[in-house]
Amino acid sequence: MADLDSRQDPSEEYGRHRGEELMLENASLFDKMKNLSYVTFMLIGIALLWPWNCFLSASLYFQHDVFHDDTIYAKIYISTMMSISTISSVAFNFWLSKRQHSYAERVVRGLVWEVLVFGLLCVFVLVHGAFPEWLNFVFLMGMVLVSSCGTAMTQNGAMALANVFGPQFSQSVMMGQGIAGVLPSLVLFAVSFIGDPRDQSVGGIFAYFCTTVVVSASCIVLYRASGIGRADKHKLLGGETNNNEADDTVSFSILYQKLKFLVLSIFTTFVVTLLFPVFAANTFVAGLPMHNSQYIPFIFTVWNLGDLYGRAISGYPFFQSAKFTPYKTFLYSISRIGLVPLFFCFNLNDSMKPSTSVLSDFGYIILQFVFGLTNGNVLSVCFMKVSPQLGSDKERRAAGGFTNIFLSSGLAFGSLLSYVFVYIVSTYRAGGA
Repeated sequence: MADLDSRQDPSEEYGRHRGEELMLENASLFDKMKNLSYVTFMLIGIALLWPWNCFLSASLYFQHDVFHDDTIYAKIYISTMMSISTISSVAFNFWLSKRQHSYAERVVRGLVWEVLVFGLLCVFVLVHGAFPEWLNFVFLMGMVLVSSCGTAMTQNGAMALANVFGPQFSQSVMMGQGIAGVLPSLVLFAVSFIGDPRDQSVGGIFAYFCTTVVVSASCIVLYRASGIGRADKHKLLGGETNNNEADDTVSFSILYQKLKFLVLSIFTTFVVTLLFPVFAANTFVAGLPMHNSQYIPFIFTVWNLGDLYGRAISGYPFFQSAKFTPYKTFLYSISRIGLVPLFFCFNLNDSMKPSTSVLSDFGYIILQFVFGLTNGNVLSVCFMKVSPQLGSDKERRAAGGFTNIFLSSGLAFGSLLSYVFVYIVSTYRAGGA
């Protein structure tokens, strides 16, 4: 009864977001960065990918310092981590998508989980020597599980709200994820010139985990300050109760009917992209004055820079035009499969003949940049096109979880397919030798 004077009508609240969207549509990145909501969504995007990159970057440390290289725990660490992360992400995303409420709270709740996980990991780095290896392994896998669920929860809420705000804000989340991909790869490339990346200091790993805590905590502060969670307050304003929750749920069949080409594009893109690390780790320098220990991190950096650039250009009128339909986006995602055979043309497993080796390296670098660019571009275009395809903000919020199911499923299926390509690559020799 009270409070009505202090609360906006839902349509006025959403209208304000539409106004922000229109203002940002043709704005430069510099001007977009002046918008607090845009910056908040971008930082959320960084926070979504940062924990996973942190686990990946610390893998050598865990294998070398915690599990001492030759133990069973060191050998199964990465595969177990990947399996737990992908399976839990798919399952938790599905569970979240069926519960279409409390999106604003999910953003903060997931970030709090990340703060707790990496706070505990900071302590773990200092005390792991006091515990048996099996207990350390169980603890780390537990942290991977909680972190994966926390990321899924934050992403579910963030994409639901971004869909309500509009395509520019969906792109902002994508840009944040691209930035989170570039920064660790740049650090890894720089470290490759200093020494063996396995010789990571306790202080360095501790600082890395602390950085994750700071990023997540900063995200919570900025999220509260920006007030973007108000886009999910319509139920309170409308006086809805949980008794009608089932009636307020948008069915998957309705969402799939409207978004099928976009979600299939997301799935296809991740399946194809998960082959990238297999080739990047097994294609060696042929002529450039670099060691493989420097060349491989460099290739990861090139791919991530291409990915970030692809996300940045997704807001161009060509990609957002009505002529660039979801069906064309789907064809675009499928066309990336044509890039995969090209990776066999380069110095895979050190099989390249010495002639034209420098040109081969440059060709491979360009291919990896294009592979990264198309990945970031397709994904960002897909998520930007979700909001315009839907007729109500209830559908837009529900679509946040629905798209995440295809995202995590694509990652899971892609990781399984990558095992097949690991075998193919490991047995490959040029000319069938």
